[in-house]
Amino acid sequence: MNTARCRRHVSAAVLMLILSALLGGCLYPEERRVENQVPSTVYLEMTQKAIEQFQAEQGVLPILTKQYDTPIFEKYEIDFKRLMPKYLPDYPGNSFEKGGIYKYVLIDVETKPTVRLLHLGVVSQVANVQLAVNNYHRNYGKWPFGQELAGGYHTIDFDQLNMKEQQVESLVSNQLLPFVINEQGMVGIDYAADIAAIIRSTKSVVTEGTDPRHILARESMFVPVKSFPYTMKGDEPVLASQ
Repeated sequence: MNTARCRRHVSAAVLMLILSALLGGCLYPEERRVENQVPSTVYLEMTQKAIEQFQAEQGVLPILTKQYDTPIFEKYEIDFKRLMPKYLPDYPGNSFEKGGIYKYVLIDVETKPTVRLLHLGVVSQVANVQLAVNNYHRNYGKWPFGQELAGGYHTIDFDQLNMKEQQVESLVSNQLLPFVINEQGMVGIDYAADIAAIIRSTKSVVTEGTDPRHILARESMFVPVKSFPYTMKGDEPVLASQ
């Protein structure tokens, strides 16, 4: 075999090895796996169809059993095992079960069950701040309250926690959302800016006595996880009194 032909064979062999590695995901970090590059809207639509078909045939929704007091936007988590393989071939590639950053949940289960995403990164951020707040309360016997807000809520004084001020990057706008704490020391996210932006952009009407967080969940792909109830004061959403 001459030198040129030998080089061609070696080059072809090396190329095959590289392609095999790429296809197997060996040379890519987890976040660049093919299934994680598929837009979330595709997975949402696939899951929505599966939910509708399952409910039509089974008469119930494929959801996990949660405690009664589970927050409304975390309560109706989809049980994918009941959907596979008849209604859905596999877990969505960006789901927690598949190594992704989302839990799949349902909203409006009594009227029009709709699939939405719960971002686990946001849950983790809240958990980290809650841990710091709990440690502070254990050491000093008080909560690190900052400015008092509507309804008896407060901002968090991160200086008391010896922490840099924390905010959460919005999933539906370019805004940074602040943390908020209630009188019992529970930490959440203030979604007022996102709710207001969604209401304005969609020209949605919030009926009296309705929590406007539901508008945010219906008009975006995401649920306002780790949030508190809101009400409308004029044209602006504000935290509802505890």
